[in-house]
Amino acid sequence: MTPEELQKELNRCLGCKVKPCEKACPLGVSPHDFIAFAKGGDFKSAAADIAKRNPLPQTCGLVCPDRFCQASCIRKRIDSAIEIPCLQAKIMQKGGLPELALPDSNNKRACIIGGGPAGLGALFEFLQNGWSVDIYEKENQLGGAARLIPPYRLPPEVLDAEINRLTSNERVHVYLNQKITDYESMRRQYDAVVMALGEPNRRTLGAIGEEQSLDYHRYLSAPASYAYKKVAVVGGGEVALDCAVTLKKQGAEVVEMFVRRRQEDMRIMAKDFTELAQHQVVIRALSSITEIRPNGNQYDLTVINNRINEQGKAEAIQNSTYNLTGYDKVIMALGSYFPKEDLPQDIPYAGDMTGHCGTIVEAIASGRATAKQIITDQTSSID
Repeated sequence: MTPEELQKELNRCLGCKVKPCEKACPLGVSPHDFIAFAKGGDFKSAAADIAKRNPLPQTCGLVCPDRFCQASCIRKRIDSAIEIPCLQAKIMQKGGLPELALPDSNNKRACIIGGGPAGLGALFEFLQNGWSVDIYEKENQLGGAARLIPPYRLPPEVLDAEINRLTSNERVHVYLNQKITDYESMRRQYDAVVMALGEPNRRTLGAIGEEQSLDYHRYLSAPASYAYKKVAVVGGGEVALDCAVTLKKQGAEVVEMFVRRRQEDMRIMAKDFTELAQHQVVIRALSSITEIRPNGNQYDLTVINNRINEQGKAEAIQNSTYNLTGYDKVIMALGSYFPKEDLPQDIPYAGDMTGHCGTIVEAIASGRATAKQIITDQTSSID
């Protein structure tokens, strides 16, 4: 976005008093307000206005979907909605991250288990209320699922800077490569514990030979480690999109996405379809793989066609199977989940564990809300 394009997009904002964009943001960020600052050239104040509610402000601007603030924009009744996430990312780039202001300590200590977006959201809320925080992460860096987003969408230096802003102070201690299993011990040591463990279990297709596939987490964690010419990607969401485009950028000649439902049902944005077309990714809609068979160093697939029934669900069409050959790999990108039977009954949890967070911004909001509830409950018990 050039300076001229930026100013043009800023000027499209109607400054409507009802602020539907703010109401639609899971974090309550007000595009109305930060756009008003930016229109006048005060990008520093605009960035500060965003960052006071969003601990990962540029990250969210870069990766947020169009179904929150942008979908609520009244401007779309005239021509098209303002590209609010894009504006937010550009404003943060120009205005810079403000210094994290810490209130006086209240001498309370919280433990956060999991350093992904939800854990970072909880961390932000605790810090804003004077708590000290120890955060435990099983991997060798903080960021969680945000680390799987390809660099062409989210440069790692952006995420690193925003995490460092939250953790580089005397009230935060980060313990990496620490997998916590004794939750009761943590409860005895801290005034509060929040679990933000993400979604460790990958969703499966139920196809014969599925164990020979590669799951999206392993692929997106180190895509340069894999070199394929022809790949099948199973899934129709943003994770599948990231796998497909990354494969193309890594030199794959043929990438086909197998989508159980219709193309219009895919959980991606309109601009993402344009990107898939530009990279010549084939979308096989209403198609499900039922078997993966090794054939030398490659794999053959059995596929069945689907239809949408009267209840709006995808169902297989009998006697519609066919075979496809010559795939170097099948990548499963159906998403993940946290098993309900393992959810803690007496420890607050947030983020993807809840089953209600499909985006980074929703996970952050969940983390903030969980920490805020703990703070409110403890304050009420003192009163």
